[in-house]
Amino acid sequence: MAKLAPPEAPQMIGLDWGTSSLRAFLIDSDGQVLAERNGSDGIMAVSSDTTDLRSDFSRIAEAAVGDWITTYGALPMLACGMIGSTQGVAEAGYLELPADLSAMGGRLTTVELTTGDLHIVPGLQKAPTEATAPDVIRGEETQLLGLLGADDTEPSTVILPGTHTKWVSCRGQRVTDFTTSMSGELFGLLSTSSILGRLAEPTAGFHSEAFDWGLSVGADDPAAVTSSIFSARTWALDGRLRAEEVNDYLSGMLIGAEVAHQLTVVADSSAPVIVCGTTDLTKRYTLALRRAGRETINANPRAAATGLFRIAGQSGLVPTKEYSHA
Repeated sequence: MAKLAPPEAPQMIGLDWGTSSLRAFLIDSDGQVLAERNGSDGIMAVSSDTTDLRSDFSRIAEAAVGDWITTYGALPMLACGMIGSTQGVAEAGYLELPADLSAMGGRLTTVELTTGDLHIVPGLQKAPTEATAPDVIRGEETQLLGLLGADDTEPSTVILPGTHTKWVSCRGQRVTDFTTSMSGELFGLLSTSSILGRLAEPTAGFHSEAFDWGLSVGADDPAAVTSSIFSARTWALDGRLRAEEVNDYLSGMLIGAEVAHQLTVVADSSAPVIVCGTTDLTKRYTLALRRAGRETINANPRAAATGLFRIAGQSGLVPTKEYSHA
């Protein structure tokens, strides 16, 4: 049985292990993050030709958290994300919609690594219908659990922006629907590998007027976005868009079209919209939503760590305070 760690002592290690990145959290008995590390050793760091997945992923885990284990002992390790996909160390399966997030702790997949047992969170899966394609989530389900309180009963919409942005409909901690948008990946491809990128000059600054202009173009006619995006080139050729503004204009157009479309299919248009992403992406989606007349709630960017801690409590990997004092 898991024992409660002394106050401010590490209780567990949480890993948000994605395709191209790995975030590691050292978490105490109150769910607070004592230390955090961010690296680029996602699952793509392991070659598809490998003959020993466990050894390769063990080396990555050792590099990321080995010193924590040496210092604090054999802490429980819980991971979410693409590490549980068919390209990861082991497939962790899915919960079918509608899915109660409180059930995830009972569906963990365990793999033995050299650093100790790695417990992996399942994803969420939406079955196809005659009108809709199947869809999947890996990693975001843990963020959702970190965002939504156990006592919540009202419907809500959660946006998890990224390379593949997730729009999730929830009622309390129960996920009723979700869809995926590839606007982030499209932006990356268009801005770096297309003719549009020839006239763009990437900068660290944010050009709000160009972004707002792009929002209006994308939102006003979402169905025409594949035609509208070429205006990022023609306005630059015309001189109205400066080279350093092209990418923000393009970003605004893609996000504006995405938000305008998604708001037409979100089940409860009056539900609060929670946005959980990086600072930059949260700002962009918030601007788009407010332009559409929607109020937003910016969420804790460490929601994944909170979700991992809650799942560890569900599964018994770490004790809950209530249980420990019973």
